[in-house]
Amino acid sequence: MLTTTIDTQSLRLRPFQSNDLARFWEIGHSSYEVARWLTGLTWPPVMTEAKAFIEQASAANPKTDSFPFAIDHNGQLIGGVEVQKPGDLNEFPELPTISYWLSEAAQGHGYMIEACVAALHWGFARAACDSFAARVFATNYSSQKLLKKLGFEAAGVCLRYSKPLQQDVENIIMHLPRDRFEALHGDADIMMGGAV
Repeated sequence: MLTTTIDTQSLRLRPFQSNDLARFWEIGHSSYEVARWLTGLTWPPVMTEAKAFIEQASAANPKTDSFPFAIDHNGQLIGGVEVQKPGDLNEFPELPTISYWLSEAAQGHGYMIEACVAALHWGFARAACDSFAARVFATNYSSQKLLKKLGFEAAGVCLRYSKPLQQDVENIIMHLPRDRFEALHGDADIMMGGAV
């Protein structure tokens, strides 16, 4: 089970818990404005799918699974950020990836970049890897802007089936070398200290 908690200036990244289900359903899984940018959520939403996510996320084994963090602001769940184990992208099968979502009400306050910087510091320090990858819908310009602020650069294009949109969607594959990230956001090992 994932036990790591990361505190930032405004946020707490923590493991998901079973009591997150109602809030997760309200702000994430049943919000089309959130779901439409994610490939894996069924639309219309299905409660059993939300329950399965919370159960899997709260039981994640950090030695073998991906690392799904809940994002809390003032003690309330506002989103999630996940450091995923290698294998999500055929183009970079050896690289870990990052994915994220944020409730509509929490958008526009800088929370997502704050959470992603913390998650990437943790991911680089913990995995001792040289690069991360990500993918983003070609039409999701705000997410592309976020990834560029983190230091990601475009490295290719792929198609992924979107369950909410029920069609293949063009995604831009992004790549982030550790040295570029650390030049922008500080040394991962120093920033994380003993939190890994």
